[in-house]
Amino acid sequence: MTDSTIISNQLASILTKYSLGELASPIEQLTNGWTNLTLKFQTKPNGKTYILRQYLPSTLRPINLEYIQFELNFIAYLFNELHLSVAPAIDPPGIFPLNNESYCAIFPFIEGIKYLDTPATPTRQLWQTLEISRFLGRMHSNIQTNQYKLTSITRRTINFVKIKYELVHSCEEFQKEYPDLYQRIRIITDNSMKSIPLISDKIEQDHFQENLEKDLPIGYIHADLHDDNVLFASTEKKIAAVLDFDDMYIGPLLIDIAMTLCLWCGIGSKFNIDYAKEFLTVYQNERGMLLTENEWNLLEIYCYLTVLNQILFTIEVEECAKPIEDMINELLLPIEHIGKEEKMFVEKLREIKSV
Repeated sequence: MTDSTIISNQLASILTKYSLGELASPIEQLTNGWTNLTLKFQTKPNGKTYILRQYLPSTLRPINLEYIQFELNFIAYLFNELHLSVAPAIDPPGIFPLNNESYCAIFPFIEGIKYLDTPATPTRQLWQTLEISRFLGRMHSNIQTNQYKLTSITRRTINFVKIKYELVHSCEEFQKEYPDLYQRIRIITDNSMKSIPLISDKIEQDHFQENLEKDLPIGYIHADLHDDNVLFASTEKKIAAVLDFDDMYIGPLLIDIAMTLCLWCGIGSKFNIDYAKEFLTVYQNERGMLLTENEWNLLEIYCYLTVLNQILFTIEVEECAKPIEDMINELLLPIEHIGKEEKMFVEKLREIKSV
């Protein structure tokens, strides 16, 4: 009996147990399974389509029941209390084991369009950027309302000091295979990130990180809000659903701000400073709180750090959805623009501070 047959049989049993219908179609795999599997299936007689998410443990992301419940509870809060466009898990069954290897959850399938902006396909429009800004600002507004209490959890966080150290000292194979790309990365790490030390000791790394972010506003962050994790409505200019909260944790809101600023404020290969200004204006209004002085002071360095985290992840994973050269080139373009602007980048953006 194949794994797919086992999964189908177990899923059919779950559907019957919780009166969700019968499995009416072959299970279709939608993702390549870097860190989880996303599977699509239909049921009868109601004809509904669902997503089965299979959380896979890996060296890059440990998985346990507490982490998954943390994620699903937050998605439910965004949907029920803030009325944001997300897909809450079907409960029951909630979280359940599958194939004796992993935890799973079932979500409603949401139709939508992904506008994947690349140098070859420059599809980014301002309304898409502003929709992301509104979503993020609303999600971060919890820092003002404190409606969803911060919880104590040891979920993985991003250690930016470690990221710089790994890129400089632990990417020999990548450097040999892609010397030009690696040289571009090193220009950022060596020239634009001098304030981040090269530290190998984990305790010292953690200590520097704690001091770096100690005065930044802290809250729930998505930490992976790129264009492959957002569905837009096919008939309206609005978000249909933000997906993939696997990486969410409690951390500096600036991580989400910097990452989305880099990934959603460019058109093809060109970073658009006007998009960035509009993005921050809308974000601050939706958050109900202006960026703090510490957020402004660290915005540039967090742009480098968040994107380099994505680059290091891309280097470390075994498979990529598209050629690694294309992925890393696309990630480098916005921070290369910011690096050339240096202090002028933030000075231009701060023109909207008082809005």
